[in-house]
Amino acid sequence: MSDHPVIVTVTGHAEREFAPNRCTVALRVHADGTTREHAADPVTAAIVTLTDLVTELRERNNSPVTRWTFDQVRHSRHRPYSKDGKTRPWRYTSSASLTVTFREFDAVSAFVDTASEVEAVAIANLNWWITRKTREKRMAKVRDLAVRDALAKAKGYTKSLGYSDFRALAVADPGMLGLQPGPSPGAGGAPMMRAMRSAAASASEENGPGYSLEPDRITLSADVEARFEAS
Repeated sequence: MSDHPVIVTVTGHAEREFAPNRCTVALRVHADGTTREHAADPVTAAIVTLTDLVTELRERNNSPVTRWTFDQVRHSRHRPYSKDGKTRPWRYTSSASLTVTFREFDAVSAFVDTASEVEAVAIANLNWWITRKTREKRMAKVRDLAVRDALAKAKGYTKSLGYSDFRALAVADPGMLGLQPGPSPGAGGAPMMRAMRSAAASASEENGPGYSLEPDRITLSADVEARFEAS
């Protein structure tokens, strides 16, 4: 057993999975035709239907929808060419996009099912995420676990020397103490999410009305550098 204190500099890592508390559904509205009206009319009708659907959800008590956005309808045209280079008649296109953010996931399945049945509407993506305030609380927990991991590592390094008292000299973000740790899974504290678009599409096609969407849990991770004096 040594009578002299020793300085131990280590890294700590932690990660935990958390359930998302928001889901943003992205919808794409698109139609084309031989005239502007043929392209625009289905899109306009779809926008009215979707707006009514979202408005009804927003006006409920304890609405499951926190916010929604609508991108204005865009119109364009192009003139295709045949294989021999001759011009063909004009083709007209109209499109728009909407996003609807839910806090109640039970309402997502019903909304996706209803919206996907509307002509000219396609479900572009489902994004499961954690709000900033909740994410900060979750990250505080994960960072604390990373510091605990660093302390446990320091104790492990000095166990054979008989040290039992540890005093923290510094705790810092990666790189601040001059360490160069190898990459850790999910390093950086960024949420890691698996894609849900294909799962939503397959569920809609295979099961029809009444299916449920199960979001993947989101992994939050943290890395720290720490320096301890062991005695």
